[in-house]
Amino acid sequence: MEQISIGNELKDSYKSVDKWVKSGLNWLTDINEFYSERAAIEREYSNKLKLLCTEHFKRKAKNSSVLSVGDSPTITPGSLESASLVAWNELLTQTEAIANERSTLANNLDKKIASDIIDIQRKYDGIRDKWKLLNDELTNSRDKYYEEVAKSKKDYDLSCQAMEHQRSKNEKSSDSEKNKLKYNKKETEMNNAKNNYLIKINVANRLKDKYYYQDLPEILDGLQDLNEARVCKLNSYMLLSTSLERKSYEKIIEFSNTVDTVVKQNLPMLDTAMFVKHNMNSWKEPQDFYYIPCSIWHDDETMIVKPAELEELKIKMSNANSVYDKYYRICENEKQQLEELISDKKEIMGDVFSEVKMKQKEEFFKFEDRLIKSINQLQKFTSDDTKKVIAEVEMETIQSATGDIDLTITRHVEVKKKKKFGFLKLGGIHHNSNGGDNNNDDNSDEDNDELDSFGDMSISAPKPSSAGKSGSTKIRLFAKLEDAFNVGPTTTNNNDINGLFGFGNKKGGETVTIGKALYGYDAAGDDEVDIRPGDVMEVSALDDGSGWTQVVNKGKQGLVPTSYLQIEEQKSNNDSSSIMTGGKKQGPKVAPKRGAKKVKYMEILYPYEPADEDELGVNAGDKVLVLKEDDGSGWTEGEIEGIRGLFPTSYGKMI
Repeated sequence: MEQISIGNELKDSYKSVDKWVKSGLNWLTDINEFYSERAAIEREYSNKLKLLCTEHFKRKAKNSSVLSVGDSPTITPGSLESASLVAWNELLTQTEAIANERSTLANNLDKKIASDIIDIQRKYDGIRDKWKLLNDELTNSRDKYYEEVAKSKKDYDLSCQAMEHQRSKNEKSSDSEKNKLKYNKKETEMNNAKNNYLIKINVANRLKDKYYYQDLPEILDGLQDLNEARVCKLNSYMLLSTSLERKSYEKIIEFSNTVDTVVKQNLPMLDTAMFVKHNMNSWKEPQDFYYIPCSIWHDDETMIVKPAELEELKIKMSNANSVYDKYYRICENEKQQLEELISDKKEIMGDVFSEVKMKQKEEFFKFEDRLIKSINQLQKFTSDDTKKVIAEVEMETIQSATGDIDLTITRHVEVKKKKKFGFLKLGGIHHNSNGGDNNNDDNSDEDNDELDSFGDMSISAPKPSSAGKSGSTKIRLFAKLEDAFNVGPTTTNNNDINGLFGFGNKKGGETVTIGKALYGYDAAGDDEVDIRPGDVMEVSALDDGSGWTQVVNKGKQGLVPTSYLQIEEQKSNNDSSSIMTGGKKQGPKVAPKRGAKKVKYMEILYPYEPADEDELGVNAGDKVLVLKEDDGSGWTEGEIEGIRGLFPTSYGKMI
């Protein structure tokens, strides 16, 4: 049977899945009562055994819908029952048929089945609580950051009000120079608040996506695993009961075999398939956060990168880089450990999820141990991955806004100990007012432990993201907890890249452009090339502003991040080379995004009803994603709630 993943099929359905799993665990109480009472009834002969079966037929009928499709299905099951209920129904039927042959089974049923079922219920309910704690932790973390978005918006509005108040005072005051300084200070504070607000918005959006597309599906799949393990365990106990019956009474073998046949058809995935089929819903992704300008200070969503604001962004970039570099390594190790746990768990269970058979207790103990460890490991990974994603989005946001601006921190900051700035590069070179470098050779041996009061601070080189492209939290990191990690790089057609960056055949000339690798870089696409520190290579196409340079290294042509190179021009007569990269060497930033486009939205001013199939219906106040701007025809192509089409350009405005 084809693998089914609740995490992939049912979006934002934690509550319903959790209730469904809990119903299954609570159902074990009924199963326990069945075997306990049956053991007592066996001692009182067949009459009470028949009464017991009748009672459980009623219970099954009462709980049939909840156990099969949950308590709030989108499609009612009618008379259909889950495979587990079908198997259970068959067992009750055969129990009635062999009621007169059960007196000697009482002790075995009581000791080997009933008591164990309660233990399993307690253990699995504890595992379910762990999943609940993980979900609560993730939602609290996400919602906490949502609150930070609101707080940053409030701070931004207050700074805008302060700015407007200062502007009014400037108009009324005669001391223009003093008020001008105050005005500039308020403007900088307002712009910093705006930048912080925009960063919080982007992080909140990424955390939202991460929760709905990565974290929550893993939790749902974990609950699915727990429920299917419960079904497997229940199958084992039902098979054990029939095995005991066969040993005691040869003449009821025919009835017992009938039960076996039905139970062995109860693959754990069948209950899941029925539940999923009857609970499919049209889930709508929560709307992204977007920049809302202050009502008293009209502005757009462009980040402010003027010198004063840029210093704050540089510090944010440095801090984010340090966090990203730390948690990148941590997350890679945690992913590897989690993958090993998943592999062990799958190996222990074997084909139990595709074939119903009895398993030994030791095998279930091992499986449950790996299951609990995988939950704990996933909890660590998701927490650290969230921190990594926050840092990554902050870096992407700042780099997207600053473009080719040098993010080296040029303002002096006071430091006391080297070890306090382990994530920064503190040097003895300071820029003069003309942009040149002056070597500071005044440091004595006494400065080995303590630096000057002020040092020049620059961002350390962050690791580039995979293939130089920005990350995404709208994809599953793990297809399912049983699957290995198979996240591969996305390749790009060479012809598309050549067209995008304007590469062509290099013409001969008097000079040859040479590049020297300052840092190592591993190619993440067919159109890229590996380089190692110190490699000298020919530059076949200079950076056109994209952040990438085309080189020929060791006979292979491809792209590398420009910030990883030192570019030189060598004359054909072997004269000394001239440096083309400028004065101060800058460490590599996260590799630039390839072909990224700025998302644009339009706010609809007037309602419009579509008159053709290719048109889009909109209402006043709608926010529409612009797919293709007006080409002069008076129509714009947009998308809203997953529906694409054309609408009159004059019916909306850009936001």
